[in-house]
Amino acid sequence: MVNRSHQAFRVLAVASLFLAVPSIAQDDVTPFWRAVDSVGQSLGNAANDLYTDLTLLDTIRIGGETFPITWKSSDTLFLTHSGRINGRFVGENKEVTLTATVHDGLRSKTQDVPLKVSIHGYEPYSNYLFAYFPANNNENIYYALSNDGYNFTAMNNGNRVVGADTVSHKKGLRDPHVLRAPDGWFYMVNTDMKSAEGWASNRGMVLMRSRDLISWEHSTVHFPDKYKGKNFANVTRVWAPETFWDDTYDNGDGTKGRPLVYFSLLTNDGTISYDKVFFAYANKNFTDLEGEPQHFFDRGKSTIDMDIVFNPIDKTYHAFYKNEGDGGICKVTASSLMPKSGATSGSQWSKPSKALQQTTEAVEGAGVFKLINQNVWVLMYDCYNNGHYQFTTSTDLENFKFVQNTEMQGAFTPRHGTVLPITAEETAKLMKAFPTKNFEPRVIDIPDSIGVCDGKKVVGPCSGTKIIPYSKVNDGGWNETLDLKVAKGATVQFGPHPWDGKIWNWDGPNGFKSTDRENTLKNVDGDFSGYYTVTYTNETGCKSFARIKMVVDDPDKPYKEPDTTSIDTGKTSIAKDYRNNRTNMRLDRKPVYFDLLGNRLPGKPRNAVYIER
Repeated sequence: MVNRSHQAFRVLAVASLFLAVPSIAQDDVTPFWRAVDSVGQSLGNAANDLYTDLTLLDTIRIGGETFPITWKSSDTLFLTHSGRINGRFVGENKEVTLTATVHDGLRSKTQDVPLKVSIHGYEPYSNYLFAYFPANNNENIYYALSNDGYNFTAMNNGNRVVGADTVSHKKGLRDPHVLRAPDGWFYMVNTDMKSAEGWASNRGMVLMRSRDLISWEHSTVHFPDKYKGKNFANVTRVWAPETFWDDTYDNGDGTKGRPLVYFSLLTNDGTISYDKVFFAYANKNFTDLEGEPQHFFDRGKSTIDMDIVFNPIDKTYHAFYKNEGDGGICKVTASSLMPKSGATSGSQWSKPSKALQQTTEAVEGAGVFKLINQNVWVLMYDCYNNGHYQFTTSTDLENFKFVQNTEMQGAFTPRHGTVLPITAEETAKLMKAFPTKNFEPRVIDIPDSIGVCDGKKVVGPCSGTKIIPYSKVNDGGWNETLDLKVAKGATVQFGPHPWDGKIWNWDGPNGFKSTDRENTLKNVDGDFSGYYTVTYTNETGCKSFARIKMVVDDPDKPYKEPDTTSIDTGKTSIAKDYRNNRTNMRLDRKPVYFDLLGNRLPGKPRNAVYIER
């Protein structure tokens, strides 16, 4: 499974990803050159895939000397000289050179230190799709939707979306893994097995692909037939296949990229005496595997449920798996999917990690995905004896923290499966095809365009989540409106969505302020009339706003619309100031400047508002 806020941060970790930082000669280790070397390491690995603004050093003090530092970005459309992210491509990164110049004022000496920064591309997703099978007596494919990646609602009114009896050899589909690939296809692989026939009854896998996650092409790979006469024909397990897009694969037609399929194998002839991980490339149409399976990983004991992700920040592949028989989830890492030329198979992988699950319960079916537009990874796994999935998070894929247990209940009873981010448009189409009750999909719009680079649109750094302004009066139902008219003495509740508990801030008449999502105003009178402004800050740090007008029918305190001809702070419009001061404006058409209170200024200060006659 391949996956890729605006809080400033400072990272001083040592890293070696930078461009030619001058080497320090042994006979010239002066404070200045030590400062140059330190600046060259100041951004850390985060610059490999930058999500948030940088906090740049303006000075560095070494050996009792202080050296000023100035910065210059090679492309301020994406990254300002001060390290603030200004723009992003959609769906792909943009590399910018940020040059630090270290100054030695005493010796009139400077040194440029060019550093590469890769601006993380904006991810155009709003929701999460969970594809899974629900039970050993119901081995079909089901879907569920989520706005936050932790809490899910079953789709299709709790019914299957792909029936095993129509696509598989064994009439059973388990362990679905779905990959969104750069070629525009979604690739799904499944264990072709019916557990009622026993845990050694699995002889192959099902390959599926789709353009829309709704209609799927399908093929089976039955090992006894495909590999007749070879040891692979004697498999008793072809468990939990997954795909990884290998962008180095040469298709022979001038294009590159192909799904690499990996899975655990066990045979009954002694040639593969315990579950080991193998791989093979899919053919171009994703209807078969090419060639014989190749050994991929072996920990010396049974290994199943492997899930591989690539982290651009540390430029490392992380492969999570279950220690079958021993219990627990561990991982190995590699800088390359394949071993070096001439090296033995599996030698590319590190030694196994410690157990990563945050529970003492039995677990399996590890799945790893990244939260939308955040440098936060989720490791989830099935606590199969305890009736829940457990979700944990990490920013480095090394240290995981417990988030929550998501109970299997009602129509949502997931076993081993995959979570992937999807767009708002994809969510709408899925909900049309597979009706989903009691789910209100979050919509995150792509930020507005701020320019074009290399023929591609550049958008703002983030996008706020759409606020749905729900309110209700007295015992009535919830209504979506920005304009409320209520009787004196009424009770009014504001309860905007999304309801996921991120950061809310309110301002309103009569000194009203709140940080709660839901707010109740009791026994309202004319003092409550006016505009209530709500600000929602989503998980990426982006803000969105809504302005709800409420008018209370109170003859003693009639509502008076505020004077909108004065300052509009949202657009820095000064229409009233223009009328009040137009007689003072010069007739030579040069600009005249005013502050936000309408006072005329003698010159153009920074951030001044001006009017030209």
